[in-house]
Parts: sequence; structure tokens; C-alpha cells
Amino acid sequence: MRWRDRLAVLFFPEGMMLTVASLMLFLIHLSVFASDVHNFCVTHHYDRMSFHYTVVLMFSQVIGICWAAMGSLYAEMTDNKFLRCFSLTILMLNGAMFFNRLSLEFLAIQYREESH
Repeated sequence: MRWRDRLAVLFFPEGMMLTVASLMLFLIHLSVFASDVHNFCVTHHYDRMSFHYTVVLMFSQVIGICWAAMGSLYAEMTDNKFLRCFSLTILMLNGAMFFNRLSLEFLAIQYREESH
């Protein structure tokens, strides 16, 4: 364990690092999703959407959900209600973002140009 890892463990409660990492992934996914919705609904520039990175985005969303679930399990073992509420909220937000991304992919599939 490096000194930076020990420092992070000192400043955050147990399991909070997973929740914070999941929150960071959620914010990244939210920005990519907002950009895709803007390109899909407002500008109709379908070629600017993130179709080329769909597999990477879905995989990182699943990783974010797993991290949020582990963070919420750690938070459930504590007596701090704020940590439990925060970690469960992040878990629900990551799950909702996953299904929103999946829905957008199925809505936009007819506008994609498939190249094999």
C-alpha cells in the first residue's frame, strides 16, 4: 500500500472511496449522455454521437454500478445514515443512467449507419 492510498483511507470512511469513484464515473456518463441527447434531439447530428464507444460506455457503467453496490454494502455496515443514503442514491443514479443509455441506443439505432 502506497502512502497516497493510506492518505485516502484516512480522509474517507471505509467504502466511501468506491462510492466517490462511482460518483465520478456517473458524472462522466451524465456529460456524455447529455451531449448525445443534445445531438439526437436538438441538432440532429447523429454522426457526432458516441456510437463508436458504446461498448466502452456500457462496460464502464456496469463497473460504476458494481462500485456503487460495493460502497453501499460497506455503508450499510456503518451506523451513519447520511453515508447509507448517499451511497444508495449513487447506486440508483448509476442504474438509471445505465437504462437511459440503453434506451437512447435503441432509439437511435435506426439512424445509425452500420459499417461492417
